[in-house]
Amino acid sequence: MTRRILAAGLAVVAAIAVGAASPASATPVVAKAAALGDERLLARVAANAVPATRQVVGAVAVGDRYPYVFVVGTDGNLWINWQDQSAQWNWSNMGTPPGVGLRMPIGVTIVDNFSRPYAFLLGTDQNVWSLWRSSTSWQWSNQGSPPGANFVSWPSFAAVAVNGTSPYLFVRSDGDETVWVNWWNGAAWNWTNISSPPDGIAATGPVGVLLENGTPQVYVVSNFGNLWTTRFDDAPAPWVDLGRPTGGWLTDASTAFGARSAVQVAPDARPYLFATGSDDNVWLRWWTGSQWEWRNMGSPPGHQLVPGTLGALSVGGTSPYSFFATAGGGLWINYWDGQNWYWSDQSPPFSPTLNGTAVIAPQNSTRPAIFLRDTSGNLWSRWWNGSYWSWTNRSA
Repeated sequence: MTRRILAAGLAVVAAIAVGAASPASATPVVAKAAALGDERLLARVAANAVPATRQVVGAVAVGDRYPYVFVVGTDGNLWINWQDQSAQWNWSNMGTPPGVGLRMPIGVTIVDNFSRPYAFLLGTDQNVWSLWRSSTSWQWSNQGSPPGANFVSWPSFAAVAVNGTSPYLFVRSDGDETVWVNWWNGAAWNWTNISSPPDGIAATGPVGVLLENGTPQVYVVSNFGNLWTTRFDDAPAPWVDLGRPTGGWLTDASTAFGARSAVQVAPDARPYLFATGSDDNVWLRWWTGSQWEWRNMGSPPGHQLVPGTLGALSVGGTSPYSFFATAGGGLWINYWDGQNWYWSDQSPPFSPTLNGTAVIAPQNSTRPAIFLRDTSGNLWSRWWNGSYWSWTNRSA
C-alpha cells in the first residue's frame, strides 16, 4: 500500500511556499538577496508572456530559502522562475550570452552564504557559459572548454561550492570520454582532467558530486554497470570501484539533465547514492559510517520503472527522497520516514517529459519540491506544503 509521505506532526522548520501562484498584476516585495542592482531580474514578465519551457537547468535556494528555478525557453533564452520574500512567484528573462545560443544545461550551484547563484550551460560555440550573480548584478561569463575536448552531447554532472565560495563544475567530454572539472581557485578559473575509471572504462552515467570534508567527491556509473568514485582536491585522485549489485549491474544513473542522484544524510553527512539496475529495481549504495552497503529498494508496485533517477534530496537533512518516472507517464517517490522505506504515487495531471528536472529542499526545510515539464512545455512543481503534496503549473 502506498503511504502518504510525512506525518502530520512533522515540524516545519523553514517554510517555502512553493505552491503559491503569483498573479500577473502583482508587484511583490523583492527578496533582499535579489535586490542589489539586479535590473534584469527586476524586469519581471507575466506568466502568460513566458514561452514554453524547452529544458530545465536546475534549482537553488537563495538565502537558503527562496527557490530559483533555471530553465531554457523555446525562444532560446535562459529564464528564472523565482520566489521573493512575500512568497510570490515571478518570471525573469535572463537572455543568452552575447551572440551565442544555448545548447543544453549542465548544472547549478550557489555561493557566499546562499546569496549568489551560478547556472552553467553549453553554448552553440561549444564553450561552457555561466550566468552568475555578483554582489550587484547578473553577468554572463565564458568558461571556455577543456583543451582538446569535444562537447557534442554528454551526461550532465553537477556543480558544488567549495568552502561556500568557490564553484566547481564537473562535465564529461565525448572526445576522450573523461571527466573534467572547471574550478575557481580564488583568483582564476582552471580546467583539470580527472580522467575516467581505469582499464578503458568510461564514465557513462553521472550520479552526482558531493562535498565531503570540504572536498568534491564525484560518483559515476561506468559502461560496465559498476559504481565508481574519485575525489578532487585541486588535483586528480585515483578512481575507486564501489562495485555493483549482486546478480546484476547498474544502468545509467540519470535520465534527465540536471538530475542528481547523490545526497548526504545526517549525521556525519553520509553519502546515499541512487541508481536503477538491470533487474528493473532501484538500488541504493550508502555509507553506514564505517562501510559501504547495497540495498535493493525494489520498484513501484505494479509499475515499470524508466531507467535512471529524476533527482534525489534530503528532507530536513535526515530523510532521503528519490524521484523516478514509470512507463505511461507516472511519477513516484521512494522515501525514508525515519523507520522504513516506502513508495508513493504522485500521479501527475499531465504527461511528463524527462528533458530536465530539478529538486530542491532548502537547508532545515521539510518542504521538498521537484520541478519538471510536460509535453506542452509547461513547467510544473510537485511540492509538500507541510500536510500534503500538490501540483502547480508554474507556466499558467
